[in-house]
Amino acid sequence: MKLPYGISNFKSLVEQGYYFRDRTPYIAHLESLGEKFIFFLRPRRFGKSLFVSMLAHYYDRNEKDNFQEIFGKYYIGQQPTPLANQYAVLELEFSRINTTTPETTLKGFLSNTQQGIEKFIKKYDFIPDTEKQKILNQSEPAEVLKAFLAAYQNQLKSTYSLTNTTTSPMSYWLLTKTILKTS
Repeated sequence: MKLPYGISNFKSLVEQGYYFRDRTPYIAHLESLGEKFIFFLRPRRFGKSLFVSMLAHYYDRNEKDNFQEIFGKYYIGQQPTPLANQYAVLELEFSRINTTTPETTLKGFLSNTQQGIEKFIKKYDFIPDTEKQKILNQSEPAEVLKAFLAAYQNQLKSTYSLTNTTTSPMSYWLLTKTILKTS
């Protein structure tokens, strides 16, 4: 039995035959809650990144052709919800940011926000290159998000946003500040 210590990509875990205790029933449960925002607060090394990756692969409309390969042997593959593979998924990864100082934290948030949005733009190809540069050239994470949301506003109903963050108090402070600026 291959144990997936340190594996945070759900599709890779499945394809490489790692052991996975089926947590897919939680997807239907989360949907039944009807909440607009859901927060997973768990200690380090508790499987948050893998769970977020599982959600990304489940909801990503670009993974529709791979659905049975990825989820077929799990509960949710045999009983999918109507929302399976229905969204463009924006993934923002903030779990590995250097939070030593406010400056390094801000730099990490900016860089990771730009990377997540650039990956999204390439993956779904909704935004022209001229708009892409306007978005990615912003100098603060909140401004990057605002520019992205403005350019992408007609597609927002079909977007699922997943954010993976660290447990550092500095990152919580900056993420909250960024969210409030974009509201």
